[in-house]
Amino acid sequence: MSGNGVTRREFVKTTGGAAMGLAAWPVLRPTAAQRPPRRYAVVGTGVRGVGMWGRQVARDFQDAATFVGLCDVNPLRLEAARRQIGVDCPTFTNLDEMLDKARPDLLMVTTVDAAHSACVIKALERGIDVATEKPMVIDETQCQAVLDAERRTGRNIIVTFNYRYAPKHQKIKELLMAGEIGEISSVDFSWYLDTSHGADYFRRWHRLRSQGGSLWVHKATHHFDLINWWLDAEPIAVAATGRLVTYGSNGPFRHTSCRGCPHASTCSFYWDMTRNQQLVELYANAESADGYLRDGCVFRADVDIFDTMNAVVQYSNGVNMSYSLNAFMPFEGYRLAFNGTKGRLEIRDYERQPWKVDSPTEIYLTRSFGERERIEVPQATGGHGGGDDILLNLVFRNVDVPAHLALPGSRAGALSCLTGIAARKSSDQNGQLVKIGDLVRL
Repeated sequence: MSGNGVTRREFVKTTGGAAMGLAAWPVLRPTAAQRPPRRYAVVGTGVRGVGMWGRQVARDFQDAATFVGLCDVNPLRLEAARRQIGVDCPTFTNLDEMLDKARPDLLMVTTVDAAHSACVIKALERGIDVATEKPMVIDETQCQAVLDAERRTGRNIIVTFNYRYAPKHQKIKELLMAGEIGEISSVDFSWYLDTSHGADYFRRWHRLRSQGGSLWVHKATHHFDLINWWLDAEPIAVAATGRLVTYGSNGPFRHTSCRGCPHASTCSFYWDMTRNQQLVELYANAESADGYLRDGCVFRADVDIFDTMNAVVQYSNGVNMSYSLNAFMPFEGYRLAFNGTKGRLEIRDYERQPWKVDSPTEIYLTRSFGERERIEVPQATGGHGGGDDILLNLVFRNVDVPAHLALPGSRAGALSCLTGIAARKSSDQNGQLVKIGDLVRL
């Protein structure tokens, strides 16, 4: 039995550590003193807010969090979310009202990306700590405002970079920290979104820069944070290009949404949302309140983001990264390589593909003047490669972790966002180099 009343078996089950092996237990060990349950509220009740930050918290962390409020601008979605989460707490359509009446200790922000900064700042100014989904912000003005508010109020921001906590990503970090390839000289990183997941960003609000900052910010911020963390370095400059090749006005036809579309029988991207009851309740049944279409046409003419992106990022330790993101591939996953003075570390991660693979993640270490070695990869169940469950334990339970596994704060959130913001600016300027230091005072 651990100090907070959680048995080892229960704790490993919650974190996904069983698949990581016994050696993973010391990484996430509860401390002797567990804090009393925090008053917890969520703003933004879409799928993420309802799932990981709603239902999962209500089910698995009753000892650590008490729901005191749910907030969403759409009252119909809000009520559906309360039912799906399974809590009986007050609901609000106005964030100021919720913060003042519910008085949470911790606010979880899972709204549309463009609204993150305003929600974060409102909470900080009321003396409330904040956890926010990535990206922390979508532009440099928002970034500066959030950083200034945190300094001014003395409260804390957590940016929930769950990818860091996937066991496979922890393994990569450990190999690099151990100096297995010597001093890192460069990084090759290619991320592939398929015609299911990739297309979904163009159905939703993410298709608009004003809402998601583009995939340079919304999606790539995950990847940029991983690189910052793996390298233990900060980005200093970015040169990038981007194109819209497949979606938006490139389509041969268009409609408002997949439901009722006259081209449904011939469109390769047709998607039947009505097969998912959760989405029907949260979105289709709530359309009358705000007009938001969860199954919008991927070929809508208002799409103003890129689906094909390339960048070179310079880091404070002299490393350069070559990065690409493509959003209409026939498979999903990534290729990654770290080149070093003593060898090369290569990773191929398979998330979804039309062929069978022996392992979802392959890691190979090749030492200079030596042999190629396949590294055993810890596997875990749960969202984001097992990272979601581990992150939840870090947020809600008092656990000891090594310094490199500490929860990411506002600086990490800013640096990942700013890499994408710089890449977006560079893409708009025909690849002109954009310096991170010119965007924000960190």
